Amino acid sequence: MIPSHSSDPASVRFKGRVAVVTGAGGGIGRAAAFLLARQGAIVAVNDVNPVMAAAVVSEIEAAGGRALALAGDAADEAFAAEAVAEVMLAYGRIDVLVNNVGISVVAPAEDFVAWDRVVRTNLYSQFYWSKAVAKAAMIPVGRGAIVNVASIAGLAAVPNQIGYVVSKHGVIGLTRSLAVEWGRHGIRVNCVCPGITATDLTTGASGMAPDRLKARIARVPLGRMSEADEQAEAIAYLASEEASYVSGLIMNADGGQLALHSGVMT
Repeated sequence: MIPSHSSDPASVRFKGRVAVVTGAGGGIGRAAAFLLARQGAIVAVNDVNPVMAAAVVSEIEAAGGRALALAGDAADEAFAAEAVAEVMLAYGRIDVLVNNVGISVVAPAEDFVAWDRVVRTNLYSQFYWSKAVAKAAMIPVGRGAIVNVASIAGLAAVPNQIGYVVSKHGVIGLTRSLAVEWGRHGIRVNCVCPGITATDLTTGASGMAPDRLKARIARVPLGRMSEADEQAEAIAYLASEEASYVSGLIMNADGGQLALHSGVMT
């Protein structure tokens, strides 16, 4: 359970703001939705699983926040446009967009068959939501903050994850392109590149094998995985007015991993 807004001195950081978070049913997206709500935002929670989206909304509301569930496939362009229209109808504004949804399919490149699904989910979705939000809510008022979630796999290759690597590299390019194009509209576009983070993708039932996880953590200079809440803090900073002159930034939140070497070797 997240703490009540009234007891949190940071609860005014996003007061009066409306935020949309894709892929917010779990992991980093869920943590970001909770943090933005705790800091005063009304949060529209997207997830392909309606039960998970509703659960996050219920937890936010139970803690005194306001939220709206947007159940649907973030990689569906028509759904993205409809969801943005729903938020605008309900609240009349969208100040923050967090493009978080993402999937990974592990297979050697020569056997990889999930290209379209991975690239559409990880990359196309971010463009669809950015475009819809910018046109409906941000360009008309001349302001807004978009935070894309990539990965250190957007900056260095990871074996056996070609779809993930290519799509996350694309997110880096998307971030820079939109920051350049939409700066004239007062829209800031930035990107967080998480390193290994404790979510279902790493520590869950279908996550990494224990030996591989231990080896990955051993290559992090800080000596541990990050928590989803730590990634959420980076996202919230970039979305906030504290970063009012920050745009086009590709922020590593990886415990120093890429400073140590060029990438994940196994």
